[in-house]
Amino acid sequence: MATAAEKIERQDRILAELSELGLVLARDLQACALAAGEASDKADLSLAFQRTSRSVRQTLALEAKLERDRQTVERETREVAKRAEAVRVDRRRAQVKLAVERCVWSEADGDEADTLLADLDDRLERDALSDAFAGDDPVEVHIARLCAELGVAAPASSSPLGGGGGEAAGGGFHSDPGGPPHPLRGSSPSGGATEDWRRSG
Repeated sequence: MATAAEKIERQDRILAELSELGLVLARDLQACALAAGEASDKADLSLAFQRTSRSVRQTLALEAKLERDRQTVERETREVAKRAEAVRVDRRRAQVKLAVERCVWSEADGDEADTLLADLDDRLERDALSDAFAGDDPVEVHIARLCAELGVAAPASSSPLGGGGGEAAGGGFHSDPGGPPHPLRGSSPSGGATEDWRRSG
């Protein structure tokens, strides 16, 4: 069974051939009309030429219409895919944000928590522009990576990062050049990853 692409190619080929045959016939009728001696013959041939010419024009118009329709379908398909991708990114961003926020509030409060959450928003905005963020990696991978970048403990289901660490575990993302932990978490005796800094007192 022919595929959609094969059917389109066949239609294009037939229309192109019909327009060429009609053009050849129109040229022949025009030459015959010019060569006709009798007025009645010339009139009949001229009428046939007009009808053939109209048929060629209609064939060309149909070719152009089909091409416009295809371009419209392709554009609409791209737009639908783009909207679906945006929805997927927004949903994933909300899931990651909620999970990481819980981790932040479990270890920090006040100004420190506000700073970490602002940093989280910046990082999520950055990640949302990356193809990897909407890729096939589980959402837990991004939760664990962002928790590590912020210097807070990830949920048990998200840590460690795939067990392997490094870029492979981070779904193609790279941590900031300074790397985790987050500067605000550095005052904790344990680096701030698993122990609340308030216990240092």
